[in-house]
Amino acid sequence: MKKRLLLLVLSFALCLPTFAKNMCVNLKNGETVSFDLEDVDNVTICENIPVVDESDTPLKFKILSENTVEVIRDDSYSELSSVTIPAKVRIDGKVYDVTSIGNDAFLWCGSLISTNIPDGITYIGNGAFYGCSDLTSIEIPESVTFLGDGAFNSCSGLTSIKISNSIKSIGDSTFADCRSLTSINIPENLTSIGDVAFYGCSSLTSIKIPESLTSIGYDAFCWCSSLTSINIPENLTSIGEDAFYGCSELEPKLLIYDKGTKCYGWIGDKEKCTNIEIPEGVTSIGDGAFEDCSGLTSVSIPSGVTSIGSSAFSGCSKLANINIPKTVTSIGWYAFQGCSSLTSITIPESVTKIESSAFYNCNNLEVTIDNSKDNIKLGYDVFYHCKSVTYLK
Repeated sequence: MKKRLLLLVLSFALCLPTFAKNMCVNLKNGETVSFDLEDVDNVTICENIPVVDESDTPLKFKILSENTVEVIRDDSYSELSSVTIPAKVRIDGKVYDVTSIGNDAFLWCGSLISTNIPDGITYIGNGAFYGCSDLTSIEIPESVTFLGDGAFNSCSGLTSIKISNSIKSIGDSTFADCRSLTSINIPENLTSIGDVAFYGCSSLTSIKIPESLTSIGYDAFCWCSSLTSINIPENLTSIGEDAFYGCSELEPKLLIYDKGTKCYGWIGDKEKCTNIEIPEGVTSIGDGAFEDCSGLTSVSIPSGVTSIGSSAFSGCSKLANINIPKTVTSIGWYAFQGCSSLTSITIPESVTKIESSAFYNCNNLEVTIDNSKDNIKLGYDVFYHCKSVTYLK
């Protein structure tokens, strides 16, 4: 009724331009809006956004620009159980848009149960809600385009979260140790998930990765022990080391990505990793690919592989036979550490670099190195405790 009455008043005013040139509207919050009727084309009734006086909110603000402010940290927040962040705030008589929640703004606010983030917030800073252990759910509005590192780290009571589709990346440790988190919607246009992003989210059961994603950081889903399924999009080009370490409930399988060119390694129950045939087309075996797969007995590596990553086969104590193809140029740190069942291996002349401790404690291994080009570089303790090493020149 009020909107209809206002519309009638404005319509009447617009029909009488000869009687008045300017029109003023007095708002309930004390603001006055003035405009020239000759410049008005049409009138739209907009949603009223209340202005909160700085003295009427427990929050503290930092002025960022002529028109914008940021919510900043204050020790007084520690006793708050709920927070409503205003969209607009009046400071010393001037009205500002609240556009960001600053770094560590609600750090360790352990009593905070709920918070309302208004549309208009574009930035949630690093550690903004770090350690808010009683926070159970939160909805991030579509206006938010940046979500900082560790923003919700250690929010152990958080069970669900809705993320704005405007967010393109989830930063490092953003949701780490959110142990009660069971579901999360991933934005459709997300391109990256940072290091340790969901580390220790032990109640998370499934997650749908959008096709837009290109990278997953190291330890990103480490110790998500209830995670049963995850899809890997075709465009994914980078998966960090131990991204799925400790995800014992995942469907056990060999994970190949980047359009079939990279071998991430084994995911799921490591006890089910016994015989592996890496498919043709793979050019690299990632760091920690089969680390601690103690039941692995044999591996077939295709001729296109050029690099074997650090700790790729570390701790594979039953691995008895492996053939290094003549396309391999580098073998990483601790790549075959503790492979005590290996008895012989030939390193082809294509290998120009073997990192430190690559065959550390392979105590039954006889190594033959084709160094006919005399161009191989060895790190420290490469063959420590190996049975023998023979160089061919």
